[in-house]
Amino acid sequence: MTGAEFAALRRAAGLSQSDLARRAGCGRHAVSYWEGKRLLDRNAWAVKRMAEALGLPVFVAPIRARAGWGERLDAETEARAAAFAAQVQRWEAARAEMASRRRVRCGALTRKGASCRALSVPGKRRCKFHGGMSTGARTPEGIERIRDAQRRRWARWRAERGHPDKDQ
Repeated sequence: MTGAEFAALRRAAGLSQSDLARRAGCGRHAVSYWEGKRLLDRNAWAVKRMAEALGLPVFVAPIRARAGWGERLDAETEARAAAFAAQVQRWEAARAEMASRRRVRCGALTRKGASCRALSVPGKRRCKFHGGMSTGARTPEGIERIRDAQRRRWARWRAERGHPDKDQ
């Protein structure tokens, strides 16, 4: 069993690290230490005490993941574990959204050779001057093409909402 699986079982039981440490008669740092381990040492004194405090069977034979301890959890603790998993998903979604809106220093080289200190466009790495936003059409043909597109767009908008044409 891994430390992460052990931590999930503790959370499913509705206990904090301090609560489990108090019940097991060891320190909170011991709980944190074993939850961070890749594999639990079944012969360790603290691991045995924590397993007893959680009401889990003492390690005798190797226990596969999701067998043994996980089967002994009742419906209430499983519901708590599901609620915790849903909360973790919400936290991860919020973190991803924050990352998409994050603004960092641009850092592109300016004409003087210094680094640009402007903030980037949200979710990108460059500012609006160094690749963040378009500067628009430059040629007369391009400018006229944009004007025609805007005229068509506004005509469509007026038709959808029943507004009279601008020319009338």
